[in-house]
Amino acid sequence: MVVTDGQVLTWLGRFVWPFLRITGLFLTAPFFGSALIPMRVKAILAAVLAGALAFWLPNLPAFPGDPITAVYQGIIQIGFGAAIGAVMQIVVASIASLGEIAGLAMGLSFAELQFQDVPGETQVLYDIMSWAALMGFIAVGGPIWLFAAIAHSFQGGTAGLGAAALPALLAFGSSVVTTAVMLAVPVMAISLAINVTVGLLTVFSPQLNLLTIGFPLLILGGLSILTASLGDLPGSIEHLLNTAVRTIAIMVPIG
Repeated sequence: MVVTDGQVLTWLGRFVWPFLRITGLFLTAPFFGSALIPMRVKAILAAVLAGALAFWLPNLPAFPGDPITAVYQGIIQIGFGAAIGAVMQIVVASIASLGEIAGLAMGLSFAELQFQDVPGETQVLYDIMSWAALMGFIAVGGPIWLFAAIAHSFQGGTAGLGAAALPALLAFGSSVVTTAVMLAVPVMAISLAINVTVGLLTVFSPQLNLLTIGFPLLILGGLSILTASLGDLPGSIEHLLNTAVRTIAIMVPIG
């Protein structure tokens, strides 16, 4: 039996095309891109998932034999997967930013922790909301959905992202600040009211200053309003996820 170069590149292509896109996904996607997962585990998981897609996607083209073309296609495929993962990372970042903005408003910015996924120190509320968003992402089947999106993206062949991919990603990226600020508005409002009240009290009674009653009232009031407003969080997350799905549908060219 004689094995030609074309046959080897065809067999290689059935594994390498999905492996490159999954690798890009693992660079940016929530959960998959977490620093808590060892790199060796990520590499093995990417290889296993790519092997599964190699049997499910039998019509993939041969991988380029030319080194320059192979490197170019590798960059394109990794960028493809990274862009899809970045869309879902925006959803998680929006919820995490809510905790950071609320913490700044209520005076909890001094309480910081070292979070392994983020370089440097981060606020406590940022860490809490980041973990909550990540757990919610896992609970709704986000990792499975992302893998399915990578699998179905090959319906458009091995071409790169569509022409509308970058504008769609940038437009969706603006939702990080917009959603976080809208969710943190109640905390910002009560913090402003408390600051104004304490400022007026200080004029008539200097003993009732910001240090004695201001900070305790800010923290207690801010945490109370934040807890009460968490009921609106599922609706906001659902809206973000629906927008993320539409964004990915625009980004991925379907043949």
